[in-house]
Amino acid sequence: MNKNLSPFEREAMLLDLLQQFIEEKFTQGVLLMQLRKKVLGFSQDRYAALAGISRRTLSDIEQDKESVTLSTLNRAFKPLGLKLGLLPRQTHMMRALLTQLTQPGESHDHA
Repeated sequence: MNKNLSPFEREAMLLDLLQQFIEEKFTQGVLLMQLRKKVLGFSQDRYAALAGISRRTLSDIEQDKESVTLSTLNRAFKPLGLKLGLLPRQTHMMRALLTQLTQPGESHDHA
């Protein structure tokens, strides 16, 4: 772990990088590289071993190569407590979704 950061600072940085990704300021490959370097302070070799993938596969993900499967991407993001999912592409829909998810006391289950 990046020993210069407290757990609170690490979480804040992770959330900031996720926000930038959601705002399409960079790709998922750049997101993973930034999280690996800035939040954890890990080399590619160390992080790949933690994620259970090869260093080459990690490099391919960080370079946004198209040949990586969804299950491999999920393995790559798992050590950071993240998983891939579907999100609205339009900013207004993303904001509406996040607002709904943060409303206290409301159920969002649709049976």
